[in-house]
Amino acid sequence: MHRSSAAAVPSVRALTRRRLVGLGAGASAAALLAACGRAGSSSAVHAPEFEPALPAPDGLEQRDITIGFVPITCSSPIVNAAALNIYEHYGLNVTLRRFTGWAELWIAYVAGELDATQFLAPMPLAIHHGFADGQRDTRLPYVTNINGNGISVSQELQGQVEGPEDFAGLRLGLPFDYSVHNLLSRDYLASGGLNPDEDVDLRIMRPADMVTALSVGQIDAFCLPDQFNQRAVAEGAGFIHTLTKDLWADHPCCSFAVADDFAAANPNTYTALLRAIGDSALYIDDPDHRADTASLMAQPAYLGLPEPVLTAVLTGEFPDGTGQERSVPDRIGFQPYPHESYGVWMVDAMQRWGLTGDQSFSTAQDYSAAVGEVFDAEAAREVLGELGGVTEERSAETVLGETFRPQNPAEWNEQVTQ
Repeated sequence: MHRSSAAAVPSVRALTRRRLVGLGAGASAAALLAACGRAGSSSAVHAPEFEPALPAPDGLEQRDITIGFVPITCSSPIVNAAALNIYEHYGLNVTLRRFTGWAELWIAYVAGELDATQFLAPMPLAIHHGFADGQRDTRLPYVTNINGNGISVSQELQGQVEGPEDFAGLRLGLPFDYSVHNLLSRDYLASGGLNPDEDVDLRIMRPADMVTALSVGQIDAFCLPDQFNQRAVAEGAGFIHTLTKDLWADHPCCSFAVADDFAAANPNTYTALLRAIGDSALYIDDPDHRADTASLMAQPAYLGLPEPVLTAVLTGEFPDGTGQERSVPDRIGFQPYPHESYGVWMVDAMQRWGLTGDQSFSTAQDYSAAVGEVFDAEAAREVLGELGGVTEERSAETVLGETFRPQNPAEWNEQVTQ
């Protein structure tokens, strides 16, 4: 069960800018874009009719909320809730703040500038437990998306890169150390007999820069959310080597995190927020709504991304850059339940690759406790149960072809990464 904090002020440890720059993405205030304004701002495309599934909770303690996001497909449930006026239905007045990199978002959140935010899925665990500089007690009630990522390789290397062993000597772009992209890519490379830190040049870069970097030969490949993979194909820069769903089916990518002090002080508002984003996520998860969502999210007021790219990602109908047209309906999904198995895999992977600071985890109880402090499965289960979403815990994951059991991470490690 999630451990709540009654503190009225965020618990924020000293934040070292140099340390976060080392984690990647450049913590420059200039990289922070202007706020998107109040949720529900107008768009050139008429929003489809939306019928909320639940009523607004009574007795909201606070209506004004500031939420951070990065404009990628993974943030669709958060941004779509603004585009369809879902926040307003649930009694909330939400301001979305757009960020261009994960380090800037980390800094703003731990400094108390945001009540809630989109994060890469490992980030709330890292921030709550203080794995790197900058700590704030945090709840993760939702993953914002499952799947939705891929590894793309330069067109110049087509026919030369077919498996993980072929990445030896290549430059691989990654969005952030505390990302499933980094953790899963490392394990994928290790499964091919490579030492990721010695045999591959891993480069942490701003996601928005990587398609250009691939096209001009600054990097040879990247692992990123699917909008960037599809852009690389559209611009002739690269081909999709693999979708990450084919490495780990239904894996988490990004998450929705809420400051623990905010949620504890505003329980009804917290419920309203989960109803709004849960309702939005399940709306997008419906295949019948994918094309309309792509059209709406493409607008500058929301994600501001090319509509053909978003349509290809959200519908799963796409060219992969090798001359093949592919149909992958589950290329990205929006079932938000935070399975404990997700968290245990991430904590284990962060520890395996030296990203847990001076903390270590060994027993199943250690892992479960670390995840349970952050993953608010109880709140998610209550709301998603009413909305008709998935709420049954996954007992195991299949990662790189082997079974990962959260009760025994070492078993998987021995099979795949040794």
